[in-house]
Formats: sequence, C-alpha cells, structure tokens
Amino acid sequence: MTTLTIETQYYENYNVGPEGFNEYGDKQPHWKPKGGHEFVIENFDADFLFYDEVNTIEAIKKLISNQNSVAEKFEYISHDVSFGDPSKLKNDEFLAVFNETKAA
Repeated sequence: MTTLTIETQYYENYNVGPEGFNEYGDKQPHWKPKGGHEFVIENFDADFLFYDEVNTIEAIKKLISNQNSVAEKFEYISHDVSFGDPSKLKNDEFLAVFNETKAA
C-alpha cells in the first residue's frame, strides 16, 4: 500500500463577527498561521511523482486549495510517499531515553 502524506500550513481567518466572516474593520480576511495539518491519499500511484513530478505537485496544490473555506485555508509545504506502515515507538521508551540523555 502506497500512501501520500501532504504537509500543509493551516491558517485561520481571524476576521469573524456574530453575523459571519469579514464583519470587522476593513472587511478583509485576516489569516493567522495556526500550525501544520496533514492530508493523506491512500493507494496513491507513486509513478505520478516519479515520471511527472512538476504536474503532480501542481495537482496536489490545487487539490489542497480546494479544501479552503472562508474560515480556514491550507498551503502546501511538502509531501512524502510511504510504501509501508510506519514503525511505532512507545512513549515510555522515549521518556526513558530522554531522562538518560538529560542526566548525562
């Protein structure tokens, strides 16, 4: 199974009033970056990226922009193709290693 994970910047429109969006001041959207957001396409054919990367990335950017609304928007940052499931690590193992590192 091939999975395409798309990393984006998430923005929230801060110009919101009781009647909806763009009600204050200049009535223009005021976008504030709020962190990252991931989109995932499962069963993705990686050949699109291998043989036509430029057009594939443009299509991905358009697909992501189609998810935008008056309240939120997403901006493409990067992508990653996975050919298998990720290996999971346990948080308690991380904490043990972290505490060892911190004590050293």
